[in-house]
Amino acid sequence: MALLTRILRRAGRVLEPLLAPDAEEQRRRAEKLVALARDQDAAIRELRDQVAAERAELRRMRDVRATDVAETRDTIADLRSGVRRQSSTLARLARSAGIHAQLEWTEQRVVDRLSRIARSDRSILVGPWTGEIGFELLYWIPFVRWATEKFGLALERLVIVSRGGTQAWYAGLGNRYIDAFSLVTPAEFRAATDAVKKQRTMGRFDRQLLRRVSAQLGDVRPALLHPALMYSLFMPFWKHQAPLTRVADHARYRRIDAGPGAAAPLPLPAEYVAVRFYFSSCFPDTADNRAFVAATVAALAEQTDVVMLNPGFRVDDHVDYVAPQHGRIHYVDMQAEPHENLARQTAIIAGAKGFVGTYGGFAYLAPFCGIDAVAFYSDRTYFVYHLELAQRAFAEVGGGALEAIDVRNTTLLRAALGAVGRASTR
Repeated sequence: MALLTRILRRAGRVLEPLLAPDAEEQRRRAEKLVALARDQDAAIRELRDQVAAERAELRRMRDVRATDVAETRDTIADLRSGVRRQSSTLARLARSAGIHAQLEWTEQRVVDRLSRIARSDRSILVGPWTGEIGFELLYWIPFVRWATEKFGLALERLVIVSRGGTQAWYAGLGNRYIDAFSLVTPAEFRAATDAVKKQRTMGRFDRQLLRRVSAQLGDVRPALLHPALMYSLFMPFWKHQAPLTRVADHARYRRIDAGPGAAAPLPLPAEYVAVRFYFSSCFPDTADNRAFVAATVAALAEQTDVVMLNPGFRVDDHVDYVAPQHGRIHYVDMQAEPHENLARQTAIIAGAKGFVGTYGGFAYLAPFCGIDAVAFYSDRTYFVYHLELAQRAFAEVGGGALEAIDVRNTTLLRAALGAVGRASTR
């Protein structure tokens, strides 16, 4: 079979030029086509590999770009957050610098005003004070003491203008005291001061009082130390823009030595508790509060004599509580001499074994007189920093203690009333 195959191939090669004269040419073409096909196939495979590589590179570049974009976004977010923090810090620093500058400017303005008063040789009207008792005791009088000491104001030049006979509160601050109730009636005083309690500016009523005081002194152009100076200096503390030292550095506290004197209304029990309950924003006139006051006064009267500090007339928006008749509950008539009502109440407090009443100005007056006080509230509408400053001042002058108690705290209430009762019987 192999031999036959060889014979046929040889015969084919011999007969090929005769039977297919272009066979060689076709063979060469076929070989070229085959080679070309191989080359094209190789080229296609190479191109396909290149496309695949380029696709892979595109995917890699897309992933890198996405990562870069994400990183760029994070970087931008971090930058924005940093800018916001820096802006907030700069704004806070600017506000702080602005507040500090404002504090310095205000203080310098007060100092300049007091320096001008000190350089003059005119009488100095101190006041008129027409505001709350608490602010007068805690801020105004200590401020006047500081100004007097700091600027060497001659005491004989000072003329104190207040109301209700408070000259004992201003002891050592001048030789003359003029009472507003000697110039206007309590009704006129109340009508003029009902709307404005804080004397941040010189009001119409202030000018009216000062004109009458000047006429009484025969001095048409006295110098003026007005409460507006104190308000402008201490306002940053009340607005939480300045620390407690804003007040402490510009205030001098003293105990009040009321003494019995002519102002003391006689006769009084040998031992008693002074009581002044009135209704206010922190102790509103409600049925519960009235019941609480009635029970408190009754409980005190079971242990000791009680002297009620009701003046019998109103000069502000506070309404006094009037206790029922009781053998150990005493009232002192102050209606006939309104210009002495605070002097009388001060003398009564100074001679008491303790003070019980509404949290407010009278609760400050007792410790300044060296008398312990228990004061009540039902709504905490007052600012705690007033109480904190007051307690610091009492400790500074060796005054009495003040406990401010929520009427709902019955445990502390019973302990406080028991302590007052025991103190009054010793």
